[in-house]
Formats: sequence, structure tokens, C-alpha cells
Amino acid sequence: MSEEKEKKNKKIAKMTIDEIDAAIKKSTESMNGKSSQYIRHLNERKEELLAKK
Repeated sequence: MSEEKEKKNKKIAKMTIDEIDAAIKKSTESMNGKSSQYIRHLNERKEELLAKK
């Protein structure tokens, strides 16, 4: 149970690219769009990680 809670409350700064992609997909479906602040932060973090590679 603690693993599920950890995954649910994981900070964006500590997510991997795969976790960010999954979070974007899930949030887009549940929030009906890509304009939420949470999704914008996820996209910014994804761009940061891709720029480092």
C-alpha cells in the first residue's frame, strides 16, 4: 500500500520521462484538456529532461 501512495504523490521534479508521459496521459483524460497548470508543469519538466540528454 505504501508503494501505491508513493507513486500517487511523487514530486514532478523526481519523475522520470516515462512517469511524466503516463501522468500527462492520465491527467489529460481526467481533466479533458491540456490547459491545466499541473499538465503545463509536467510538460516543462519533460522538456528539461529531454534537453539534458
